[in-house]
Amino acid sequence: MRNNFSYKRLLLYLLIIGIFFLYLFPLLWQLSTSLKEGEEVFSGYNLIPKKLTWSNYEIAWSQFNVRKYLTNTIFVSGIIMLGTLICCSMAGYAFGQLQFPGRDFLFFFYLGTMMVPQAVTLIPSYYIILRLNLANTFSGLILPFFFGSAFGTFLLRQFYMTLSKDLFEAATIDGAGYFQIWWKIMFPLSKPAVATLGVMTLVSQWNSLLWPLVITQSPALKVLAVGLSDFRLFRNIQWNSLMAAVIISILPMLIILFSAQKFFVKGIQFSGMNR
Repeated sequence: MRNNFSYKRLLLYLLIIGIFFLYLFPLLWQLSTSLKEGEEVFSGYNLIPKKLTWSNYEIAWSQFNVRKYLTNTIFVSGIIMLGTLICCSMAGYAFGQLQFPGRDFLFFFYLGTMMVPQAVTLIPSYYIILRLNLANTFSGLILPFFFGSAFGTFLLRQFYMTLSKDLFEAATIDGAGYFQIWWKIMFPLSKPAVATLGVMTLVSQWNSLLWPLVITQSPALKVLAVGLSDFRLFRNIQWNSLMAAVIISILPMLIILFSAQKFFVKGIQFSGMNR
């Protein structure tokens, strides 16, 4: 019986390792290609380069403006993440803790916007930005996403609903206003949920392509996703340099995801699902 159990466990571990390798294989292939010389890229299927070269990263960093694209992406994603955390936290606090007429109707109406695909709102959003003379500017990139999303409000609202009403009532008795209660009590207690929303927002904006592609034309405003897509405009694509640029672009996200893993799990666990 014990041998049978060990055999099944061994098969399970092998299956997990196989699936894990399949998921990691594209990343390993990108890393391998980024360290190869040009003539070796299509010479075989070896993951280990015959000769390691770091010149591809230098070319991607300087010649293909990855440094500029990375700076723009950090700036745009960081501002959007900051705005999303503040706005969604305040909205989630209002919907989760405060009592006012039409609260539930407004919340579910707002939640219904999640059913609308981004492609449907693309042209109206572009027209509004165009009328505001914000096309081809950082403001045009940031403004449509700065005030958060229905999902972010839902996530934080569910978290705030798990907090005891006694905290709100005690602070009210002490004379604290709504903003003071949110800033000094509710917001500090929601760090796991806020960190979760921050990571999800950052990853989403880091990989955003459609809106930046539509709203920007100047090379000085391009973000990583748009900049990497421009590699296709070259007659002879340097695949090793392109893969080096891809590795540079995903490395910050991997570091952030591993660093914030603990907060991410806590935020999902305590975001109202166990209420």
